Amino acid sequence: MYRTAGLNFCCSLSWPLATVVLFMGVPHAFAAEEAHLSPNQVKVDLRYRLEHVDQDNLLENAVASTLRTRVLAEKSAFSNVRLWIEVDHVETLGGMGYNDTVNGMESHSVVADPRGTDINQAAVAYRTEIGELTAGRFRMNHLNQRFLGGVGWRQNEQTFDGLRFSRSTSSDFYVDVARIHRVNRIFGPKGPNAYERGALYAGLVTFPLQKNHHVGAFVYDFDFTDWNIRDSQTLGMNYHGSLNPFSVPIKLSVTFARQTDAHDQPLSFSHHYHRVSAEAELKRKVHLELGQERLAGDGLSAFQTPLATLHAFQGFTDLFLVTPHDGLRDTFSRLRFEAYAVNWGIGYHRFVSDRASRAYGDEWNLTLSYQLPQNVNVLFKYADYRAKTFAVDTRKTWLMLSYAF
Repeated sequence: MYRTAGLNFCCSLSWPLATVVLFMGVPHAFAAEEAHLSPNQVKVDLRYRLEHVDQDNLLENAVASTLRTRVLAEKSAFSNVRLWIEVDHVETLGGMGYNDTVNGMESHSVVADPRGTDINQAAVAYRTEIGELTAGRFRMNHLNQRFLGGVGWRQNEQTFDGLRFSRSTSSDFYVDVARIHRVNRIFGPKGPNAYERGALYAGLVTFPLQKNHHVGAFVYDFDFTDWNIRDSQTLGMNYHGSLNPFSVPIKLSVTFARQTDAHDQPLSFSHHYHRVSAEAELKRKVHLELGQERLAGDGLSAFQTPLATLHAFQGFTDLFLVTPHDGLRDTFSRLRFEAYAVNWGIGYHRFVSDRASRAYGDEWNLTLSYQLPQNVNVLFKYADYRAKTFAVDTRKTWLMLSYAF
């Protein structure tokens, strides 16, 4: 934790960061989403990333060197009221050699990390015996973030303005509902796509069936003011559990959903979604996961998840952030293990269209993570997409350093 003794550092970063320090207040949005800070403390998180993008098209290669400084402060008022504010500042180091979506460098490949400063969170929460009510700007991550999440991979996070109620019990029952009127997207505070307004409703309920087996139900009703092509209603169910046949621990995850047009959506559709995966611990610290994800499409429209943490799905190259109109089936495998104090991850994706089963392409992913002393983490990632009928061959490389105090 970063206490008040070092506040001069925070104040020197920029005026919003100084605002955090003067406010001296901000708890986390929810215990399940980040570690809870003690009352009247400030936390600083630094994340440097070097990203390289190489695509087989007319665009020049992108090289982005960025540093994100995040300051989170909290203050407790009375015994059941919390206030918090969190500010992000993204700085470009070493010049601009990439299209950040707002800098006009359209001759380069995109790295969606624009330079700028914004208020990431600013909210107040009131806790009662029946749950916690939150108002303001907050972080919100549902389940595996496939339908609603913070897009934490990008330097500027996605957060939500609105009203939220959550309740959790000792029996693992959890409910989380929200009415959102503004989505603060990853494209920075000044770009044309910096935010989306609307009347957006999100609801999630999870509860245990029995030990090691949980189910959940969710609903998302999106009525955007200007983004009507993403107006929809989504209903779904989720299951995750664990088994131990033949002394081999296996984690199972199954999600089904149905998405239909709603509100001012110009298209008519009803699309299916499923994601099924099984992960086995073959030996200590060696895990193998196999699965498939399907987003249906009919040639005119497809199942979309516009507020998801999309980088966590369908490969690291982010070529399927928008589901193609013919839909998508992603058959994937992942191997995770630890060797020489390094956490390794190797993944493979085979992408085909849901309609007509046309081969889109294949992608390999590699991840290496190493924890240094003094709470410093080093991450290396590489992604290689080989196109067949969708997009172009794409290679992306990342080197990232993270430090929190």
